[in-house]
Amino acid sequence: MELADKISKICLEKFDSLPKTGKPNVEFEWTILSTIVKVEISDGDPKLAVVALGTGTKCLGSTELSDKGDIINDSHAEVLARRAFVRYLLNEMKKSLSNRSNVFNCCKDIGKFVLKESVSFHFFTTHSPCGDASIYARSDVLNDEPTAKRFRSTGGTSDVGTIVEHADGMTGGKLVSSADGDDLMAQHVGMIRTKPGKGIRTLSLSCSDKMARWNVLGVQGSLLMSLLDAPIYLESIVLCAGTDHNREAIERALWKRWDEEVIQETVNSPFRQNRPKIVIADNGKHFRFRKNRSVPSGSKFQPAPGGIVWCSGVDKELEVEIGGRRQGITKKILGTPAARLKISKIELFSAFVAVRNELLAFPKDNLGDGTNCSDVGMNLSSDAGTVVADCSSLRYVDAKALSRAYHEQWTRLRTRVFRIWSEKPSSLLNFTLESGALSKDRKY
Repeated sequence: MELADKISKICLEKFDSLPKTGKPNVEFEWTILSTIVKVEISDGDPKLAVVALGTGTKCLGSTELSDKGDIINDSHAEVLARRAFVRYLLNEMKKSLSNRSNVFNCCKDIGKFVLKESVSFHFFTTHSPCGDASIYARSDVLNDEPTAKRFRSTGGTSDVGTIVEHADGMTGGKLVSSADGDDLMAQHVGMIRTKPGKGIRTLSLSCSDKMARWNVLGVQGSLLMSLLDAPIYLESIVLCAGTDHNREAIERALWKRWDEEVIQETVNSPFRQNRPKIVIADNGKHFRFRKNRSVPSGSKFQPAPGGIVWCSGVDKELEVEIGGRRQGITKKILGTPAARLKISKIELFSAFVAVRNELLAFPKDNLGDGTNCSDVGMNLSSDAGTVVADCSSLRYVDAKALSRAYHEQWTRLRTRVFRIWSEKPSSLLNFTLESGALSKDRKY
């Protein structure tokens, strides 16, 4: 508990230290704050540092998505923090190439980065993840005694659930699919859902579902997996004091809703079923923009329209987001690199290519898992192992397929566990760096 309190304290202090721009109006707006904290054990004592931060509650509808990788589809705080974390990892990888990182060791002989044993990562949030984790039946929502039914799937799939009657905790997420014409808003537990929202339905899945995927495939994503010797998992999930929650519902959503035997048969090394410790901070420090704070009689809070993204140790650490783009852009620069966030797909893709090219420049016998760029029709390196300077025609979808282990594991999960995971149009992944007109002088 002491570590959870320390994590909560530094995360709230980091948020408070940021400029006012992008923060909600305390009189009538609310938002969610999520962060990722690095814990480094040095001489037996943990050293804590916030490395990625995001705030936000919004998500784009299916008709607003971009095929250029330049707009953030999902701007929920949990997702923005995770994307900022990917940017942080890429920067640490680059530093590791010259032995300047305290996060990674660079094993140049096999072309992989290895997380140092002294380092772990922890997730902090001020709201239960939307979707399955927000469904629970209990009047006292801060009581951790489990009462919600545990979901047991049929055949190891996630397309059948049970209903929580008289749920005190409810989600606004919509079921991806329903049987026999059920209401898409039915409060079934264990189900895959899309993000809450009004208007045109989004294709982005709930934070509960995305975090459940992180707990198997790792929080680093498919791009970075081709550069790592093993996935990166979150050691704990810390909820801010005063957060409405149900520990059993969160555990169910993140790893308990699927049959353990099916998971064991489906998940292969280096992946595993991660079970982060769910901890509630007990230091009395509340997030001042939380949704469940007291409001004047007759008034109601509304979600803040934008969000904040912060990333440690990079060029341009802080950005303000609205509608998936940088806040304050004009029509003149709309659609140009100046309008996009550093955590957009195309910007992270560019950073990935830069790091991978530097890594491939070192002589080596193989790439660790037998993966070679030529295996997926890519041109990141020649047959002789030298780096090709121009990667402008490299497709994002091909780069994501570089890690065979990740791709194969995700395929198995889709078959037996996440069987009804929603799919975005394939055209959204076919963009290249050339289409984004990126500068060759890449800064992280």
